[in-house]
This record gives sequence, C-alpha cells and structure tokens, in this order.
Amino acid sequence: MVNRSNKLILSDVPLFIGGIFLMYLAIVDETLFNFILQNVHQDQITVTIATIIAAATPMFFAVGFVKKTALRRWQTIYYYEKLILNDVFWVLAIILLNMISYVIVVEEGIHQFNIPILAGCVLFSIYLVIHSFKIKQKQFQKEKTLFCRVSFHYHW
Repeated sequence: MVNRSNKLILSDVPLFIGGIFLMYLAIVDETLFNFILQNVHQDQITVTIATIIAAATPMFFAVGFVKKTALRRWQTIYYYEKLILNDVFWVLAIILLNMISYVIVVEEGIHQFNIPILAGCVLFSIYLVIHSFKIKQKQFQKEKTLFCRVSFHYHW
C-alpha cells in the first residue's frame, strides 16, 4: 500500500518532468530566440534581449516547478514563493507554452526536430490546466467543509 507521502511525491512527478522540459527549452531550444531575431532589426542590443527572453523566461518557470516539487523545504526569494503559490504562475506558464507552440506551428513550421517540443508544450499545458482545476476543486472542498463546520457550530 502506498502511504500519503509517497502518493504526494508521485503526484508531483509530472510537474518535475515539466520543469526539466522547460529547462531544456531554456538551455537548448532556439525557437523563441530565432523568432525574436527574425522579426526585429539585428544589433547587439536586440541579440542580448532575445537571449535574455529566450533563456530566462522558460528557466523562470522551470525553477518554479522544480522548487514546487523537489525542493519544497528550500527557501527562495519571498515574492517568488508567493508567485509560485498563486494561480497567476499556472496561467503564465500555460501562456508561455502556448506561445512557443504558436511560434513552432505558424512561424517555423512543423518538422522532425521540433515535433517533440511541440508535443511537450501541448501535453504539459493540458496537464497544467487539469492540475489547476484539481487544485481549485480541493480548495473549494476545504472551504465547503469549513463552512459546514462553522454553520453547524453556529446553529448549536
């Protein structure tokens, strides 16, 4: 029988894999970098900004997902912790994955090298939507239970 802590760890595996996938997008993949450079005049500043956006944005979310799953007890910046716990983090991650998917499909075209990236973006964004609905459902159940307890004590 799987105890509660192992069950929690197993439920976080997709988030950890998604964090590793976002690290791959930040370190190896050049989709965002090429998209930015194709649509602007190229000079030193735009190359620097393109590098920062293409590498830092996915890595920002990758660190958040790894922190949320594997590094739970480690302390990071206070406001980053607050962002990870907020719903905005999930929404922004889904928007980033959808932007990368859009760039692949519309701008670059689908070919054998970016099919795994496209599949990873689509599958991970679908998982994040489902996961965020589960979180909302659990929060609603806690509030409902708390409300029932309070109203029961109030009547007696």
